[in-house]
Amino acid sequence: MTTLFLTRHGQTEENVAHIFQGHLPGHLTALGKQQAIQLGEELRHYQYDVVVSSDLQRCIDTVRLALGDPIPWYQTSLLREIDWGIWTGKSYPSIAFRNQLTDNFETYEGLYRRAQRFLDYLHRQFEGQRVLAVGHGIINRHIQACILHIPLSLIDTIPLMRNVEIRTFTL
Repeated sequence: MTTLFLTRHGQTEENVAHIFQGHLPGHLTALGKQQAIQLGEELRHYQYDVVVSSDLQRCIDTVRLALGDPIPWYQTSLLREIDWGIWTGKSYPSIAFRNQLTDNFETYEGLYRRAQRFLDYLHRQFEGQRVLAVGHGIINRHIQACILHIPLSLIDTIPLMRNVEIRTFTL
């Protein structure tokens, strides 16, 4: 049995500006840095064996502010946020989202498959361990859907995680 403590990075400047970050590195705001430090305080009450994070800078910065440079710590592209393709770096209000669907972004179906690959990775590499995973809002939602066996058609029933919120799952 593996325990997963799933959390999200601290607030970024791009979150505040309503920018599609996708695979951009992201820059923690002052509040985001404070949130990461508070996450570290909260994690003192958790027992975990390994840290796994997205390899995007906003997650790396969150881990470092919360925990220093924990060992062992693995970074993986499996935990990256959804790739918004040509929308990356653009603001939400500048795009009529539902009316401008293109083939140049990662679909929710593709993200769901990537979330399952992440869970398979945990099973292969960290079976029986307690894993702290630091990711992003939309990928974390898809990971939870896979764990809870929620179909993609009901993905929006899973609330997006707040910055540095922790949710615990037994795999």
